[in-house]
Order: sequence, then structure tokens, then C-alpha cells
Amino acid sequence: MAMIKIAAVIAIVLVVGAIYFTVASSRRSLDAETLCPTTADSVTVLLVDVTDPMNTAQRQDFANQLTKLKNSIPRYGKLIVAKVDATGDKLLAPVITRCNPGTAEDVSSATGDPAAVQKQWEEGFDAPLTQAFERLSAASGAEQSPILESIQSVALTELQRPGLEKTPRRLIVASDLLQNTGDVSFYRNLPEPRAFTESPGFRRLRTDLRGVEVELWMLERSDAASTQPRALADLWERIIDADGGEVRRIYNVSG
Repeated sequence: MAMIKIAAVIAIVLVVGAIYFTVASSRRSLDAETLCPTTADSVTVLLVDVTDPMNTAQRQDFANQLTKLKNSIPRYGKLIVAKVDATGDKLLAPVITRCNPGTAEDVSSATGDPAAVQKQWEEGFDAPLTQAFERLSAASGAEQSPILESIQSVALTELQRPGLEKTPRRLIVASDLLQNTGDVSFYRNLPEPRAFTESPGFRRLRTDLRGVEVELWMLERSDAASTQPRALADLWERIIDADGGEVRRIYNVSG
């Protein structure tokens, strides 16, 4: 009888110990501002280029896509939002960086505090990103669109950091996809894809996107028939391929 009691006590201790170990090992220390752990489980970069005002349908569809993106970030996944801009003598700084700390659905009352986790998600992840998205949706009115330079910048600073080789990485470019700088412009003449990726101009702008999944959200212009032909998407697929990346999706924003 005594042996049975001892065995029962040992079994209880083992169960309690296993529960404690599981809870303790699942807890991760998060940065107070970004809510990111030391090493994020995934990295997603959203690069936004809104030069011209969007119409009503485009604004709504763009907002829908942004909400879907925000909700697609897994727990402990990182989302970096950046704006297309000239790089010059410095690389782009993110508009905002946040990691998904998890929601109430990710914990139980036995292993954590669902209400506290949900509050952290709402106040530290959801609300700041929503505010940043609203600011980025406004037209910049910029005369140039250095899209390739901006992709090169975020690839160097966010997607190809040492130690990320096995981390799932994604780049989303929301833009009319019309590169427009003094050196390279798709407005004046849309180049033949292969010739462009073999040109000196592209060699200066190319970057390393190996292991990165790429999405292109094309914001259509009012003169899309002449400035954004199907050949534009083909050109960008060639560009991403030359950089070693893979275009998983090309989405035309409604409107």
C-alpha cells in the first residue's frame, strides 16, 4: 500500500514538473517596445510606395490587405514596415517594427493569463500597426520612386542579417511598380526583362533575396493601360528571380 502511495506521489510530481517545464519553456522575453523576442520565428517586410492618391475602392482594398497581413503574422513573428525612399548615404529606417506577442487563443488560464496576452496584442501590436498603415496610405506626392534602391536597403538591413538563413522570410512590395529615378526609369521606356537584368544599372541595384518569398501588390494608376501593361509584371518577376527571390503572388489592388 505504501508503495502505491509513493508511486502516486511521484506521478503527481512528474506531471506538475512537466506542466511547469512546458509553461516555462514557452515563455519568451519580449522587447518592451517592439514585443520581439531575441530571435523572431519569422520576418516579414512590407515596403510601401504610394506616390499618387488612391481612389475609394483602392483605399478599401488596400486596407483589407493590410489587415489580412497583420493577422497573418504568427506568434513571435516580426513585421517591419518601411516606406520607399531615397537611400543616398544611409539605408532606410523602418517606419515601425512589431512582433506578434500572441493572443488569448494562444494561452490557457492553466499556462498563462489570456486577458493580459490579448491586451498586449491589442495595445502593443494591433493599434500601433493600424496607425502606421493609416499614415502610409496617404499619397506622398514624391517626384521619384526608388523602388529598387529601397528593396536593396531592406534586404540588407532586415532580410539577410546573419543568423536568418533558416528563418522564414517574406517581402511584400505595395507600389505601382514604376521605378523612377534619374538612373533607371520605367516611365520613359519599359525595358526588356533580360536586357535590363544584364545591364550595368541593374548590377548596381541588385541585392540578395535568396530564401525570400516575395509578393507584389500593384496599385493601378489612372493611366494603367499605357504605363502598367502585363509586361511590367513580367519585368518584376525577372528582377526578383535575378536577385534570387521567388514571386509567390502578384495582386492587383482593386480600383
